[in-house]
Formats: sequence, structure tokens, C-alpha cells
Amino acid sequence: MTNSVPRLAAALASRGVSLVYAADGSEALSYLLQRIPPGARVMNGGSATLEQIGFLDVLRGGRYAWLRPAIAAVEDRAERIRVRRQATTADWLVGGVNAITMGGEIVNVDGSGNRLAGYAFGAGKVILVAGLNKLVPDLTAAIERIRNTAAVQECRKLALHTPCAVTGRCDNDACRGPERQCGKILIIENEKIADRMTVLLVGGSSFGF
Repeated sequence: MTNSVPRLAAALASRGVSLVYAADGSEALSYLLQRIPPGARVMNGGSATLEQIGFLDVLRGGRYAWLRPAIAAVEDRAERIRVRRQATTADWLVGGVNAITMGGEIVNVDGSGNRLAGYAFGAGKVILVAGLNKLVPDLTAAIERIRNTAAVQECRKLALHTPCAVTGRCDNDACRGPERQCGKILIIENEKIADRMTVLLVGGSSFGF
């Protein structure tokens, strides 16, 4: 699979997105620590990959001005929404990826869409961390992956009762209501702001959903 990295790097570069390859989780974490300056305002998107490589432990350790704890501390729903909107404009947004096509399209799905808002435009710098298991041939395979791999595992992790959690397969027409996790889908086709977006591709074991 690593033979695909140069091809993917070229495809992403043509779309204004940089690719950095890390051989394993330790190397990926070292890159993040070198790239993001101490004290920076950092928001993270929900990502099992960030947990696996140890970046969430770094955030908890106080190296950065981590925005997520302040959101969790707000009990009033309207105020929490307001604070979440503010967090989409963090200096740095580090998150996961649900699928990347070999043509360089980056596909993510989200329940409320707050992380997608930051990915698309809100955040100053965006680093998207993905294992090699997130690479797919094309957009058809990307949608298949987010519906029948990522969503299934996420809904089961949250002990939800969506159709995919029950059967293991997406039933898009039957999935409605507050438990649905596939609320918004973002396809990043191009980035116009130079040096804004980087994909950090991690080799070794599979990471995240």
C-alpha cells in the first residue's frame, strides 16, 4: 500500500493539499508536536486515530490551549452550540478522515457537522490524520466505506440502535432521528488557501474506523 503514497501525494498536491507520510503512530505524533507550536489554540475532531497515536493524551497534558474541555463544561444547550461554533475557527484543527480516494478526494461524515465546518473553512490550519486503511479507489468506494464501515463501528461504539448498528449494513431510508450519525457529508475536492490543509498518512497498523 505504501507504493500508493507518491501517487496519492501528487493527487492531493494538485488539489492544494499537502501529504506527510509517517511510518507509524509514534512518528505521526512527533510530526504533530513539531508542526503545532506550544500554546496554540487547538480543536480536535472526534477521531479514534488521534487516541491511538497518543495525541489526545498530549492535549490533556496542557501543551496547547485545548478548546474541547471548555465546550464539554457548558451545560446550557444554546450556549454550548455558540461555543462549538467558535471552536470551528481554532488556529489549528486536528481530526480524522473517513475515506480518501486515490484521486485525492477527502470524504468525511459527521452527525452535527461542526468538525466539517472547521475542515471546510473555519479553522486556520487543518491536519487530517488517517491510516492506510482509509484509502479507497474512488468516491463510490468512499461512500460505501463511510456508510458500511465507519458508521457501523461508530454507532456500535456508542451503543446506538440505528439500522447499521443492528444489522451491520446501512439502511439510509430507514435511518432518521437523533441517533443518526450520518448527518452531513463533506467531500473536499480542493483547497484554495496555500499551506492550510495537510493529510498526515500513518503507516503500520490500521487506525480508527
